[in-house]
Amino acid sequence: MDQDTKKYTILAVDDTPENIDVLDGILHDDYKIKIALNGQKALKIAQSDNPPDLILLDVMMPDIDGYEVCRVLKADKETSEIPIIFITALNKVEDEIKGFELGAVDYIAKPFSPPTVLARVKAHLELRLARENLKKQNEIIKENARLREDVESITRHDLKSSLNAVICIPPMLMEDGNLKSKQVEMLAMLEQSGYHMLHIINSSLDLFKMETGKYQLNPEPVNILKLINQVKWQTQGQISSKGQSVDVLVRGNPAVDGDAFMAQGEEMLCYSILANLFKNAVEASPKGERITISLHEEETPLIKIHNMGTVPLEIRETFFEKYATSGKKGGTGLGTYSASMITETLCGTIQLESSEEAGTSLNVRLPKLLKEPGQEKEESLGDDKSKQSNRTMTILITDDSQHMRQMIIVILRQMGFVNFCEAEDGNEALRILNSEKIDLIISDLNMPGMYGDDLLQQVRSTEGLENIPFFLVTGESLVTST
Repeated sequence: MDQDTKKYTILAVDDTPENIDVLDGILHDDYKIKIALNGQKALKIAQSDNPPDLILLDVMMPDIDGYEVCRVLKADKETSEIPIIFITALNKVEDEIKGFELGAVDYIAKPFSPPTVLARVKAHLELRLARENLKKQNEIIKENARLREDVESITRHDLKSSLNAVICIPPMLMEDGNLKSKQVEMLAMLEQSGYHMLHIINSSLDLFKMETGKYQLNPEPVNILKLINQVKWQTQGQISSKGQSVDVLVRGNPAVDGDAFMAQGEEMLCYSILANLFKNAVEASPKGERITISLHEEETPLIKIHNMGTVPLEIRETFFEKYATSGKKGGTGLGTYSASMITETLCGTIQLESSEEAGTSLNVRLPKLLKEPGQEKEESLGDDKSKQSNRTMTILITDDSQHMRQMIIVILRQMGFVNFCEAEDGNEALRILNSEKIDLIISDLNMPGMYGDDLLQQVRSTEGLENIPFFLVTGESLVTST
């Protein structure tokens, strides 16, 4: 037996000294042996600072029998993992069942067979070592996963702070009306590229949250037609290379500038659905064929994406399941699965229709609007009186990203606000709140040192600050006001 095995300690428990002597004779060459002649002594040794690696336990003992010793040890977190092998003259099936139910790993019948004792002890020590190694590996994997999640979270936060400017500033510039058409086109390309990058960043995290039921949905009015135009632009090169054409119909008529098609959802989630399904349609559609996107308002908003390709019969039933794919080079089966998961999260439905004659249609139904578009704007800014009050308000912007603070200020200036204070973190925000009169706080949720919700708690618990309106903003598709 190898040197490492000799490090193991065996506790032999039996009220008959002769049996202990026999076990010691079998095992002492290979293991360190501890001895107990009753259950109380066995418990004391097992629950000491140097517990045994395995216990050979007699069943029939006075005062405390082996079954009770086993029950106590298995109920104790510190000793529950020690393998227990019962050694007994009892040979009824119900006796063995009782021992296994209490947590024993094996039985050895009296009288002992030395080869049997050695083989059973060696096997269960190796199993315990394997379990401990596996547990350590699992802990390392969990720790690496936590580290990866922390790094990814920091990366997403930093990237999103910059991307917010890429996405939000171009439409603000385009509203000025003094730009050349080429400049407007370039700004639109910049905005669309920003959306595409944000979609990539969001996809991995959001899908995991949906699968685990942890995603927090914050529905808002979404212009589906605007997103379709963005998706078309992203895939224009692939469409042209295949000689395809795309028709977009709104309520049965070709879409024109100024049209809108609204649904209730989250803009980035709706974008992800459309990007996945439209890309699938472009890839599946034969060269030179027409792809049609039809938008209808029935009981709920309906998006129908049709192409003349056909979904293989063998995956039609599993089309929206994870990793379902057939014959597509480089296909992962995650695109349609992601679209289905997101649609379900948005409280919508998705359906496949496919045949050789009619081609393939993917039908997505989303919830209808809870409020009419523009109502929120009318309620928030309305008349000249409110604009005048904007000039006297002082707003505290708290965010560790300077780009994000500047972007928020640009947006608020366009809304008529003129007075601002800036803080890089929650601690600096508290110092400003104690020295300046602040009328509104807008804070990032994820910041180093003090999180935005911690800052909120501090503000709400401080006399004189508790009634200041407070907005929490985050790149994780969540905006709350409190």
